[in-house]
Amino acid sequence: MAMRVLPFLLTILLLSLPAVAQDVDDAAIVSRVERAIANDETLTDADIHITSVNGYVLLTGQALNADQKQQASIAVAFATDAMRRLINELAVVDTIDTSFQNSDAALTDSINTAISDLTEQTTVVVHDGTVHLLGRVSREQGNTVAQAVSKIAGVKTIRLSFEFTD
Repeated sequence: MAMRVLPFLLTILLLSLPAVAQDVDDAAIVSRVERAIANDETLTDADIHITSVNGYVLLTGQALNADQKQQASIAVAFATDAMRRLINELAVVDTIDTSFQNSDAALTDSINTAISDLTEQTTVVVHDGTVHLLGRVSREQGNTVAQAVSKIAGVKTIRLSFEFTD
């Protein structure tokens, strides 16, 4: 019963976070979240990468089961009050596989080169060919960046987590 209530409580907690633009210390957020995840014994065998852009916290990587993925969200939610939104994109897998990291790094470089003239406000995170785009942009900039990324070889999926300025 308690595990059924946790997602509901987590949703309420996240919805209560402020939705307006504000100054946030992303490095401090990442540091607190990294510490919380490292100190959680249930997450020691997960492969979790943390990115924070303007308080939007993105979790990428792999969890070994759905409970572990949910626990990562809970650990993050209680790690910092500066987080504005949590985006948990952890993949649930049978075994942790990091064999795609080199191709992800190359794809990240290709994307950053392709969009460098379009916007300086976009952060690119790639995990196993899935591209996550974050940042504060106009809707037009977001659409332009997404279109440019969609044309790059190796991109499997694009996930937009922009904060729109208009």
